[in-house]
Amino acid sequence: MNETAPLISGSNARGSIASHTADSKYCVVLTDDNLNNARWLLYVSHLFNQFSEQSWQFCLAIFLSAFTNYESLILVTSYGLVTYSFVFFFGSSIGRHIDGTNRLTIARQFICLENICVLTATYMCYILLSKEANINIDINSEEHDDLDTVTESIYDRKSILLLIGIHLLGAIALVLDTGFLVAVERDWIVVMSINASNIQKSSGRELTQEEELEVQKSWLSDTNVKMRQIDLSCKIVAPAAAGFFIALFDDGTSKQHGYDLRGAALLVGGVNVAALIVEYICTAKIYHEVPGLSPDPNIVADDDMMAATRNLGKIKDVDLSEDNKTKNKNRRSLHFFDDLEVYFSQSICWAGFSLSLLYLNVALTFGNIMTGYLIWRGISMEMIGLWRGVASAAGLGGTFVYHCMVKKMSLVDVGMVSVVFQLLCLTACYVSLFVDNINIFFTLLISGVCFSRIGLWVFDISITQLMQLHIPAPVRGVVGGVQQSLNALFTVIIYTAGLFISNPKYFYIYASISFAGVVLAAFFYGLMVFSRKRIFQSNDNIESAPIEQLKSDSERTPDSR
Repeated sequence: MNETAPLISGSNARGSIASHTADSKYCVVLTDDNLNNARWLLYVSHLFNQFSEQSWQFCLAIFLSAFTNYESLILVTSYGLVTYSFVFFFGSSIGRHIDGTNRLTIARQFICLENICVLTATYMCYILLSKEANINIDINSEEHDDLDTVTESIYDRKSILLLIGIHLLGAIALVLDTGFLVAVERDWIVVMSINASNIQKSSGRELTQEEELEVQKSWLSDTNVKMRQIDLSCKIVAPAAAGFFIALFDDGTSKQHGYDLRGAALLVGGVNVAALIVEYICTAKIYHEVPGLSPDPNIVADDDMMAATRNLGKIKDVDLSEDNKTKNKNRRSLHFFDDLEVYFSQSICWAGFSLSLLYLNVALTFGNIMTGYLIWRGISMEMIGLWRGVASAAGLGGTFVYHCMVKKMSLVDVGMVSVVFQLLCLTACYVSLFVDNINIFFTLLISGVCFSRIGLWVFDISITQLMQLHIPAPVRGVVGGVQQSLNALFTVIIYTAGLFISNPKYFYIYASISFAGVVLAAFFYGLMVFSRKRIFQSNDNIESAPIEQLKSDSERTPDSR
């Protein structure tokens, strides 16, 4: 028997796969039920991860705003610039680390370090908000007759150091959270899909290569949809829940520089501790349940990797030798450009680049900028809140639309239809900015934004799955890391533009940048599709080759390496 292949047991009617985990001498048997259980653990872990992350980001924005007595957004803006700049600069490095580290080890590192950063930053918020109470308590004393002096004292050396610490720790936490999502979405899920098809074969059912690929694609589609539904649900529920609890401490009218929010800071810390425990346990259980996750992702035969990547034109002259790794350590400053070269040598790179361009679209998304503009145009807060909720629900509905579309169309076509649909919707939004009639303006803008959310999330899931199917195992982390870096780059660009375009009457400039991003996204994606139309229409052959390479990775046991 080939020692590099998993032990196959045909005695189980449902089918099973037996293998040894990397850190255990016991044989792990994977069945359909076990794999489904592992997937549900993945959902639970992702739910706690996203809920704690969204709650933390929302509350931190409130804490920073409260520190200025809700009179300035400078701290919120600076925090956004710092955090996304960190993701841009360190995203590819995190991806490289993912490719070179045991899966369970890297997951535990991300979970623990991220939560340590969040807890430390939360404690800093507590100290910062508590400190300002002392200033406010002493306002009526004889020592502080000049209120301007009190205001200036808010930004003393200690406060500035605390704010710097909060910015840096928050940025590091976001980088680690991004790395964890890359590891799970671009690596763990793909390996689990390989095990799903292997279970089908081990049950005695003969599968052709096309049928095997279809099983894997179906498993990926179901999982990606559920993951996105969790993402979107947490983006709706987490801020609402956090806002409810924060209102119990401060209704937004307090001028105590956030003193009343000290308890809320402690509550956020407690939520993250709970999330840490759940994520840590679920991740370990998933790892030990699924045999394919045990092999280190970076330990793949050089010949297999080079064959898989060169045949698809994905990596040029990649050297995984120890000498090359040693040389690379001496030129870390060039790693980002090396990683960019790897990223843009992928056949699917322009699809990922198109997705990153959509991060320029901040103005036409019912975000804070658009909300401010609508208020300036005379739209009531009640109407804005109502339609913002509708837009969020439409985005969640996009996940169901994707599930229906992918059953009748290829992934490439789903991506093309969704990005064009989003472009058409946002065209109506952009045109509305130049309409004087308030009713026509509001109808075009709101309907366009709401429907565009469907196209956005269908496109997002399509590109995610295309990259899961196309990217070879040895560079999954690098490519995923670069993707996050590009997403962050365009987010930083739009944040920077916001610093110079603060007057609502110039909102159309902001909207023009956002609209241009969507136009370019549709252009680059269409260019990729039509330039490779013959390959994409050849029974999805381009999608099958990386899966074959992934299989060789998932079938290697620790003993074989």
